[in-house]
Amino acid sequence: MSEYNDAFTQGTTLGGLRNQNDIKILLCYILKSLGMPLSRSALTEILQTAQLVNFFEISNALSAICDAGLAVCENRGGEDYFSLSADGLSVAEKLDTELPLLVRDAAVKAAVGVVAREKMKGSVETEVQKLSKGYNVILSIKDADTIMMQTVLYASDSLQAQTIEESFLNNPEKLYLSIIDSLV
Repeated sequence: MSEYNDAFTQGTTLGGLRNQNDIKILLCYILKSLGMPLSRSALTEILQTAQLVNFFEISNALSAICDAGLAVCENRGGEDYFSLSADGLSVAEKLDTELPLLVRDAAVKAAVGVVAREKMKGSVETEVQKLSKGYNVILSIKDADTIMMQTVLYASDSLQAQTIEESFLNNPEKLYLSIIDSLV
């Protein structure tokens, strides 16, 4: 398929990208916006979550930006990770406004969520502190020594404190992503 042909449309919402050049620009834009290498699976999840690009077009576009020298692919533990080259950064800076604002915003919002979930694995902590009246439940998400999120909730009794703690431990990304969604 020529890089100028429209991509398949299944799995994309109205306003999603169908042109290979636009898809390549979007991949460069995402990598530039996050400023860190991303795995193939993370990039796929970002574009699929936002329903911006058909699943089959993502792999073609990733190969194309690597072949063009816009991105560098590095295998880490059996997974391909992509980062921008200097040329890719230049493309992202010059051409990102070629993409509709709605597409850019949806991509960044999805990217923040995917990256947050990846970083949260194994980095969730809780602490229950007894007060003179009730309890403080401290909920934390850390990345190495960096606190990504910490919040304190008041519970009137130990059962309520335990319920808050267990609920957070079962699904920490729910709280984190709802905070991010309300701020972004």
